[in-house]
This record gives sequence, structure tokens and C-alpha cells, in this order.
Amino acid sequence: MTGRPSARTLRAESFATRHARLLEAAQRHGVDTAGLVLPAEGMLPSSDGVGIHYLEWPGSAADLALIFLHGGGLHAHTFDLAGNLLRDAGRCIALDLRGHGESERSPHGYGSEQTADDIAATVERLGIERAVVVGHSMGGIGGITWAARRPPELAGLVIVDVGPELKNDATASINDSITSRPTFADLEEVERYVGGPSPAVDGMAANLHWRDDGRLWFKYDDSQFHPDRIRLAEGDEMRELARRITCPTTILRGSRSKVLSDEAARELAGLIDGATVHVVADAGHTIQSSNPRGLAAAVKTFLAEQGY
Repeated sequence: MTGRPSARTLRAESFATRHARLLEAAQRHGVDTAGLVLPAEGMLPSSDGVGIHYLEWPGSAADLALIFLHGGGLHAHTFDLAGNLLRDAGRCIALDLRGHGESERSPHGYGSEQTADDIAATVERLGIERAVVVGHSMGGIGGITWAARRPPELAGLVIVDVGPELKNDATASINDSITSRPTFADLEEVERYVGGPSPAVDGMAANLHWRDDGRLWFKYDDSQFHPDRIRLAEGDEMRELARRITCPTTILRGSRSKVLSDEAARELAGLIDGATVHVVADAGHTIQSSNPRGLAAAVKTFLAEQGY
């Protein structure tokens, strides 16, 4: 397909369009639109020099920070509603994992140890003294890895829909989707790809950028989803990391998730002293997108239980 992209496509990353997407998502999920804000943005260098992009929502001046980590193939803006809903609880920060969103690609490879290093760099660079990490899927594995180091700044851990066993039909389907790497001429072509107008188009629009040939493609580095480029703690390695965690911890499972079973969630909780399991209703694997109100409510309950 050739020709000029549609005006809608050219406006996809404008402030007005991003704000409109936020309001539309809020209305779709029954979130009050009054006071919703788009986050501020920044870049910080990780310990190995990779630039990490982050979002921060203005809110409470409390010394507690909530650090959100998305799953593979996603981006920090998946927490746009959750960040708004939780910004009265503390300083809300969401990272683009390296090789995702606006963060730089890594010449050193990818994995949960690198994500843990990036969390540590964020805490240091932003002067965070107390942090609760909310990590989804691949970001959750990085959160587990950092928590196992027992950093003094870690005040709590919320593991979102991930467990020790990563290989099943659902995760294989997600990986296949991530590595398929289609390109698009415009957002109308994106709509045809997903089968018509859909909330999924909004999420994809924030995850696309222009290639040199004038096509839209996904921002993430798909090379990291091949076995020789990524090293994620899973199986017995994740179990051993979990046993080292001493901070307050809860595991959230989406009620419709095909990635994390009830049994797997209970197993992981049993490895961490005092950990709990909470099932978020009306949510799939990506809880922050399918039920952001449920995610925020579960996090607020967890914080209240810890007296934060």
C-alpha cells in the first residue's frame, strides 16, 4: 500500500490524541475522568549504559514509590489508568523495559537480571527510599529477581500473573504474536489486522513507530524473544529466588488468565513467607489493561495491609 498516511495516523502520538485515548479507556472501564492526567516522561541510564525511559504520574508527596513493570512486547503506557488510580498512594513510576517502548535496545542481551539492574538504577537515580514493585509477567520476573537481592529500599512486591512455569500454550501464543512483527501503512490497516475497531487498536497505537520505509511497526526489539537473546529465571531457578524474598508480597491472578493457574499462584505464594494470592475478577493475563480498577483496588488493599 502506498500513499500518504491518514490524518488520524499522523496525529496518533499528539498530546490531544493521547489524552483522548486516556479518556476513552477510562470511560470503557468505568473510571471517573475528572482529574485524569497524562504522565511526565524521562530517561535515565542503567548501570550498563542502556537508556531507560520512564513515566511518572503527579500525585502524593509521600516517600513511598510504586514502580510498575510491564510484560513482554508491551510498554509503560499500559499502566496509564492504574497510575492515575494509584497516584494518591505514592509516587507512581512505570518503566519501559529495555528494548521496549522508548527505552534503548540492549547490546548486552536481555533477561530478568538486567531488569533487576534497571530497577536498582531507577531507585538510585530518582532518589527513591521506599519502593513497592508491581511487576507484570516478564516485568514480574524481573521484580522477583530484584526482590531476591533484598535491597533495603524494597517495601513490597506485587507479582502480576506470572509463576515458575513459563512454557504453556498461552505463553507460546503470546510469544508467536510478539515475534510475528507485522508492519502497517496506517491505523486503518491496524484495525483490519485486529478485526475492526477495538480497544486493542489504542494499545497498539502507543506501541508503534515509523520505520525508515514509511511503515509502522512495533517499538520492541523482537530479538529478545528468541532463546539465545534472553535469560529469564523460571522453573526451579524462580522458585529458589522466591525463597529468598523477605518483603511483604502478594500474587495477583486474572480470573480469565490462561498463563497463571490458581495452583501455580498458590505454589509461588507458598515459597515466600507470608505471601498472599488475590484473584482479580473480569481480568485476563494483562490485568492492568483488562481491569485497571481491579488492579488498583488490589494494590491499595495490599498497601493498607502493610500500613503504607
